[in-house]
Amino acid sequence: MKVIVLCGGSGTRLWPLSRENFPKQFLRIFSERSLFQETILRAYDLVAENEIFVVTGEKYEWIVKGELEEIGLKDVQIITEPAGRNTAPAIALALKKLLDLGESPKEPILVLPSDHLVKNPKAFEEAVEKSLPVVEEGYIVLFGEKPSYPETGYGYIEMGEDLGPIKKVKRFVEKPSPEKAQEFLESGNFLWNCGIFFFPLGRVKEDYAKFFSAVDFSLSWEDFLRAFPGLESISFDYAILEKTQNIAVAPVEMGWSDVGSWKSVYDNLPKDGSGNSKVGDVVEVGSEGSLLFSKGGNLIACIGLKDYLVVSTEDATLIVSKEASQKVREVVEELKKRDDRRVKESVKNYTPFGRTAFLDEGDRYRIKKITINPGKSLPYRMHHHRTVHWIVLRGVAKVRLGEKEFFVHENESFFVRRSEPYKIENVGKIPLEMIEVQSGEYLGEDDVELV
Repeated sequence: MKVIVLCGGSGTRLWPLSRENFPKQFLRIFSERSLFQETILRAYDLVAENEIFVVTGEKYEWIVKGELEEIGLKDVQIITEPAGRNTAPAIALALKKLLDLGESPKEPILVLPSDHLVKNPKAFEEAVEKSLPVVEEGYIVLFGEKPSYPETGYGYIEMGEDLGPIKKVKRFVEKPSPEKAQEFLESGNFLWNCGIFFFPLGRVKEDYAKFFSAVDFSLSWEDFLRAFPGLESISFDYAILEKTQNIAVAPVEMGWSDVGSWKSVYDNLPKDGSGNSKVGDVVEVGSEGSLLFSKGGNLIACIGLKDYLVVSTEDATLIVSKEASQKVREVVEELKKRDDRRVKESVKNYTPFGRTAFLDEGDRYRIKKITINPGKSLPYRMHHHRTVHWIVLRGVAKVRLGEKEFFVHENESFFVRRSEPYKIENVGKIPLEMIEVQSGEYLGEDDVELV
């Protein structure tokens, strides 16, 4: 068996905590590990490290590597998408890699989203084991959580004939009305669609040929990558599942949630006697049934709130009623129209070399704290519209400035003129922490020219 983990995302549904450059699979809300790390560990319970394949975008590749390193897994395979094209092309890319590796058409393939919550991984593992014989018969098996309330934001699966402990899929229903969701709950014959797929490699290769023929598995790997950005952006559900036959579903009670809104986060966090979930620096008086979530050091003080979601980060605060929590993406769309940097990045951002923290800015200046991890470096670069003053707070910096090389220690500084190439490397054993003061007529990120 091989496991494909899909690790894309746009960072909209859990804004302002998630951002385009750091979507929700990397958030640590329910445990000390991220949703991505928890997903990888569930996969590792089923297969060896080198049988796990992560499909991700170029801008997340270094985050994925860091997250894997943190949990001690070094042999997980990473496949980088040339462009984000939704789940049908992403799965096809991973299948192409497996086919090129010479995997058997009978090889069982399990596809997992990286941003879902599973509270009972043992139940999931048992459901996979029960599904395997049905997969070996040529079925695509989905996983369906038994509904605990009439959720309108999920897709539903109606169960059909028995296949042992697995059921045939009778039909799919997307995001029903409240009345229909209540009817489904009471019938006992509908499950929440968990977005997990389990199938034989050869079977789904044939489905792509029939229903998504723009995917050409006969191409070389290089040609497949070149053709990838031209593929239609479409989900696996719409491209394959709704058109094919012999689909089954494994009923499971694994405490699943797609964590698709702040209401979902509230539903899955512990609550006090008044039904409030409180995270971080919070003072609450007379509030009920609310999420009060402070991340970044800001104090949230609430009086008399009922059924509200309040999320505060270093640079943004979201206040929304529970029933409107699915509309957060509309706020993100409005910010996009304003070209607001808070859509893409937060005050603190992770980078391939370490991390950055935004401190202050004005019309002609911007100040950041930069951390470079041991053995990492800022690549050789220059700026044409700004000067940069660097101050070392901690550690040792090896600096290449034009033709000169020198070391800069704690409480020392150096200055970079316009159009002067430079490189900063951490050659020490501890993180290198610096203050970067940019000054000039233009401070956009496109004024960074790699040399």
